[in-house]
Amino acid sequence: MSRNGPLFTLLGGGALAAVLLVTSINASNDEPPSSDPALAGGAAEQTPATPDATGEATPDGTPEPDPSADPGAGVVDEEEAVTYVGWTDDDEATVAIIVEGDEATAYVCDGDAVEVWLRGDASDGALNLTADDGDVLTGGYDQDQAEGETTAAGFDYDFTIERVDAPEGLYQVAATISGAEVDGGWIVLPDGTQVGLLTVDGVTQPAPALDPGTGQVTIDGRLVVAGRLGG
Repeated sequence: MSRNGPLFTLLGGGALAAVLLVTSINASNDEPPSSDPALAGGAAEQTPATPDATGEATPDGTPEPDPSADPGAGVVDEEEAVTYVGWTDDDEATVAIIVEGDEATAYVCDGDAVEVWLRGDASDGALNLTADDGDVLTGGYDQDQAEGETTAAGFDYDFTIERVDAPEGLYQVAATISGAEVDGGWIVLPDGTQVGLLTVDGVTQPAPALDPGTGQVTIDGRLVVAGRLGG
């Protein structure tokens, strides 16, 4: 009886097992990689989107600017003198206010008998001014206008006045002319109207017209120059 039969059977079975093993390994290598980043070696790092000013997120995580925001709105440049002039609400007097830094000067005049100079604080859009005789002016201001109320020479006025540029504004003169002490104030309005009073040795009278372009005015026959306050 031959002994080769079982041996050949064993060898044939081993060869078949080897072929099956190689086929299984090749099939595993041919599988496509997983599309899941977590299964492909760790989750991919992602930057969370950042909400913008309106609460909406931008794709790259950068907040979108708010087009309605105006950082300069309502703020007066602290280095710039700003002048406001106009009539009181009852059209009985005029008011001029100059804001420069954290200080303010005001002049209230009706061109007849009422004339008051006031000085005080201007900060965060608020005015708080007083005169030597105790008269007061309070209110607020922004880049375009000033408004408030004042007590001047026993009269109460409310006002809303507009910002102006030279030659409109507030003018003042203080000089000695022909031995007389002279003090004067003028408010030059946008329509060219001038309202002011002149005091000569304690006697008050309507102020003569001045030239807003040069500040020149003739007082008692002499030509003098009134300065525009606030530059």
